[in-house]
Amino acid sequence: MFSAIARFFSGGSSEPEQASLYERIGGDAAVNAAVDVFYRKVLADDRINQFFEGVDMDKQSAKQKAFLTMAFGGPSNYSGEDMRKGHAHLVAKGLDNSHFDAVMENLGATLTELGVPNELIGEAAAIAESTRIDVLAGFTAEEKAAQNSTASLYERIGGDGAVNAAVDIFYRKVLADDRISKFFEGVDMGSQAAKQKAFLTMAFGGPNNYSGTDMRKGHAHLVKNGLNDSHFDAVMENLAATLTELNVPADLISEAAAIAESTRNDVLGK
Repeated sequence: MFSAIARFFSGGSSEPEQASLYERIGGDAAVNAAVDVFYRKVLADDRINQFFEGVDMDKQSAKQKAFLTMAFGGPSNYSGEDMRKGHAHLVAKGLDNSHFDAVMENLGATLTELGVPNELIGEAAAIAESTRIDVLAGFTAEEKAAQNSTASLYERIGGDGAVNAAVDIFYRKVLADDRISKFFEGVDMGSQAAKQKAFLTMAFGGPNNYSGTDMRKGHAHLVKNGLNDSHFDAVMENLAATLTELNVPADLISEAAAIAESTRNDVLGK
């Protein structure tokens, strides 16, 4: 009786409340399928897949499924960080509106592939779009100041995944550079890359697992073969191009370059 009176005073409508998007889109099974297809597309998209290098994709998928379930009006089991904090490290690596647009494009393509009706795709896209400002907000000034005073360059640049990616791209560029590629003739590049990753990890303030010779001894044979400042300049150029390609912020590129530059005299036996 009380519910009938309430309906009378609220306009007399007896239509049931609309189901959540989570329910209308197909519930848990649909969200799970959407996330799996979505990340398949994202990891194949060269515009944005660099932001997932070194990421545990099983954990990432589980987190995304919980978030979308909550965002679409389903059970709230999401325990991750808020959108700004959770993406601030990616903004520091260059994440911007063009990347967000690419994510939105892949989300739309995913839901279309799964046969979701257009009106529900529009509703899901509006929910995702509503996170844009927070996702791209980045670190606060206070957070940046705290990081710069406590975190190593290794941590700020992205840790193990970033160093590994940087070394792989760096040597790809070096071996294609006729100014310096001759110094790597006959070199086991697998061993060389592993050694360089360990050295840069140590030099950038990360774990010290480097066991190679010091810079002077390790490059003395190359100096005898003509290694000089012009070659070192070419290496520095390729390092900067590598970090730029990986969307490392300019201030961190400068910091990495300063560390590399500090080895010049030892590398060249001066």
